[in-house]
Amino acid sequence: MRKHLIKNILLVMPVSLFLLLSTALLSCAKKENNKIDLVNKNGLLCRPGSNVPFTGRENARLSGRIIEYDVVEGIKNGDFKILYSDGNPQIVGQMVNNKNEGIWKYYYENLRLESEGNFKNDIAEGKWIWYYLDGKLKEQGSYVSGKRDGTWEIYDENGKISAEKKFKNGELINK
Repeated sequence: MRKHLIKNILLVMPVSLFLLLSTALLSCAKKENNKIDLVNKNGLLCRPGSNVPFTGRENARLSGRIIEYDVVEGIKNGDFKILYSDGNPQIVGQMVNNKNEGIWKYYYENLRLESEGNFKNDIAEGKWIWYYLDGKLKEQGSYVSGKRDGTWEIYDENGKISAEKKFKNGELINK
């Protein structure tokens, strides 16, 4: 349930808001279970006690997950990963100027692909695909400016189309 929450948060929430919520969660959680080495100072990531923007790789822990990302001069640029506690990937993507960019992949704990899709400037854009736990196609469709658009196909567990839904600007217009 938590992994779906994290995935949905990343799909619709700007990274800056995600960081704010993550900071709030950290302040409420037990300190021994969570670790974060960077702090936000005026929109830039820095080491605690420093005003110098950080460059390097952050390895943080939050709610039993490992979060790794590249930072260049205080801004997330490069690889971004959320890993399960065993080190296997849960979410893998790229960041450009603190925003989700390009293909992002989400994984079940059994290492099978759960979903994949594209971000452009931190907004879901283009084709997205979801899979069942066994790897069979579950749902596919496209986003335009972060909203479902066009025909979305839903598949049953046998791989057959069980429904088609049409969206326009995020609104369901027919089944």
